[in-house]
Amino acid sequence: MRDRLIELLADGSVQSGQSLGRRLGISRAAVWKHIQALEALGLDVHAVRGRGYRLAEPFEPLQQARVLAGLEARVRERLQALEIFLQLDSTSDYLKREATPLPEGRVRVCLAEWQSAGRGRRGRRWVSPYGSNLYLSLAATVSESHLAAGGLSLVSAVAVAEALRARGLEGVGLKWPNDIYHQGRKLAGILLDLAGESGGPYRVVIGVGINLKLSQCAARAIDQPWTDLSRSGVRLSRCELAADVINSLVEALRRFDAHGLPDFLNAWNQLDLVTGRAVELRHEQEPMITGIARGIDPRGGLLIEHDGKTRSYHAGEVSLRLS
Repeated sequence: MRDRLIELLADGSVQSGQSLGRRLGISRAAVWKHIQALEALGLDVHAVRGRGYRLAEPFEPLQQARVLAGLEARVRERLQALEIFLQLDSTSDYLKREATPLPEGRVRVCLAEWQSAGRGRRGRRWVSPYGSNLYLSLAATVSESHLAAGGLSLVSAVAVAEALRARGLEGVGLKWPNDIYHQGRKLAGILLDLAGESGGPYRVVIGVGINLKLSQCAARAIDQPWTDLSRSGVRLSRCELAADVINSLVEALRRFDAHGLPDFLNAWNQLDLVTGRAVELRHEQEPMITGIARGIDPRGGLLIEHDGKTRSYHAGEVSLRLS
């Protein structure tokens, strides 16, 4: 019932309570109760006196056919499944729970309109209001040797950044290891989850969250400088952007399997926001470290110069802030 109500309101037009009740098969009072419940999903519904209800910001619902239409032929050949949900705890957690074997070379993709428990790095919450942004996760198999070589987190960030740039977004940069910034504020984040037995192929789940249009209500829960695509002047279809990100990630995984991180170093260096800047590093087992970022090592670790010495740190161990 709630999902059908959202579908009816999605285009932003005013819908009377009587009309909504008739189409849903419920009373006007029941419509009002469902309208109130939408606020918990991050949807801002305005009551227009004497006329009915409308969404403050219309949105484009995710549609499987439109996402599939935007996929390149070589990507569709590798796609085992593309699933779209109205709501999930987390797209990445869903793919982690999925027990169906994933043949080598194939990928599985999951998207959701809303996440109740979206995750960022180091256990942080990823704010996931309904229909506002892109919440996408992709599962693939990766060999142990390629994972040991390092850098997949950085490669994933490059892939998403390049998809955004291809759509005309200028001023995109990367903050190690995989945060995507636009004009000094966080636009998107990536989270990698791994599962597998030692010696065999691993299943990696690449979770991507991109802010398209955040309401002020939803943004109050974010504890760092943020931005969204609506503030950039670039207007993108959510379905088309989802297809672009999938295309870019699948191609990046192919190149990573063939050549490893070195094939992405030029792209990373062009987008790098950190090298040469003063940084603060919070390590799980050490006091905070301040120093100067000196690029990345061959395995994707961040090089920090501190007290005349340069040391490498890896993504799972640290939290990085620019001073």
